[in-house]
Amino acid sequence: MKSTTKRAKHFQLNKSLSLKIISLLTVCALLVCGFSGCDNTTVATEADTYVDKTAQVQTSTVTLRLGYSADDSLNPYFMSTDLNSDLISLVFEPLYYIDDSFSADNGLALSSSLSGNTLTVKLDTSAAFSDGVQFSSTDVVYSFNLAKSSSAYKNNLKYVQSASASGSDTVIFSLSGYYRSAEESLNFPIVKNATADNSAGTPIGTGLYAINADGDSVTLSYNPYCRKPQPNISKIELHPLDSASTLVHTLELGSIDAYFDDLSAGNYSQANAQTTKTNMTNLVFLGMNSASYGLSSSAVRKAIYHSVNRQSIVTNAFKNYAVESYTPYHPEWHIYAAADYDSSALALDYSKAQTLLKNEGYNDNINYTLIVYSGNNFKTAAAKEIQASLANVGITVTISELTWENYKAALVNGAYDLYIGEIKLPANMDMSALFTDSKAVYGVSAADTTNTAYSEFAAGNISINALTDSFLQNMPFVPICFRAGVLIYSNEITPAADCDFGNVYKNIFEWNNQ
Repeated sequence: MKSTTKRAKHFQLNKSLSLKIISLLTVCALLVCGFSGCDNTTVATEADTYVDKTAQVQTSTVTLRLGYSADDSLNPYFMSTDLNSDLISLVFEPLYYIDDSFSADNGLALSSSLSGNTLTVKLDTSAAFSDGVQFSSTDVVYSFNLAKSSSAYKNNLKYVQSASASGSDTVIFSLSGYYRSAEESLNFPIVKNATADNSAGTPIGTGLYAINADGDSVTLSYNPYCRKPQPNISKIELHPLDSASTLVHTLELGSIDAYFDDLSAGNYSQANAQTTKTNMTNLVFLGMNSASYGLSSSAVRKAIYHSVNRQSIVTNAFKNYAVESYTPYHPEWHIYAAADYDSSALALDYSKAQTLLKNEGYNDNINYTLIVYSGNNFKTAAAKEIQASLANVGITVTISELTWENYKAALVNGAYDLYIGEIKLPANMDMSALFTDSKAVYGVSAADTTNTAYSEFAAGNISINALTDSFLQNMPFVPICFRAGVLIYSNEITPAADCDFGNVYKNIFEWNNQ
């Protein structure tokens, strides 16, 4: 292991003083062993601190094969494919992981405190990179600056303006205002300082594995400096794939052992393999054109809201790889789940919908055209479910399946009555793109009521229940469901896989591949 030492300075010491210093150093060394068990030692250097792992590492011959794109970067801040992005959590750790309730769990962070516009994060500096260099605040600030300019993470860091080191174990984040979910923004991968400046580099992380590139061969090998338990699988072979569409066949042929599918293609191919689902932040919704007959009325929009059979959409259209949602935030989001909102106001209710329409003077013979992207089977099937459920309240829906270019053009030109849309919210469930920015939803403005309510909620001035009430009153769009992703893995792998948002291979250190 490469190491450097500071140049020794020479002093003239008398014999008595020399003996005292030697005795003091001996006592310090014993104290260090007493606290650390002598498993690790740290050596101060000019540039870095190295962690010397003196405990013998038990190697294993168990391997795993995963797919990756050889044409894409292995630098998490320059990746463009889902194939490579799914590998991030194997090599790099964030300050905070995001669990299935979209709550922050400690990664490289030990604790945090929020005071006004300042978030102070204490770091776990017992962590070390795969080259033995101790993790510190310098690496966090470096990674943050990369994340702020990365398309994959900058949206999540919208309200985090800057990061600065305060000693080696503390980072201070400056926020643009009070933000109740600030920790949930800090899920960007931490890379070693000065190792990730360009797409061609191979950054170094503190995760369970380290990247080893040797010509055309790329493997992930066990990082003995990682704080997680030593895995049964010591090496992961990366198999180059040209297309994600062949993953299921590649697994069944035995060329790879596992892969994650976010199902964004709109179809699911059953494989002879094990599966586990995970929540995602992809909101599927029904947009409405306020210029169309009756849709300028919030009462009519609410009637449509109560007429959409979300359960049938999730079951029949999305093959149960979705969670029905009556709000613009995930129903399992920890903030909403803890609010105990009266869900009776949100239910499918044809009678209530008919009353709303009748009170507004609308009877039968309401006709709407619903546009949907033809290349997504989940969404074309969802359009048919919406067509069937709206018929129960006297609304006739004509479905227009369009190519992607024609679909986008119709949205821009307002050539629709209804449309099926989707937006991927950040991990912190920031909904500003749905409301205050008014960029992600066509057709109906969120108007002053919901815009203002969301700003007040984000600032901590009103509750999630008050925001929900405002949304239901204005109804700028109709939430349908949040899509789920699925980890598909070989029948030979034990135990069952655990999978979280952004942490696809959550319990891989437990896996065996027989």
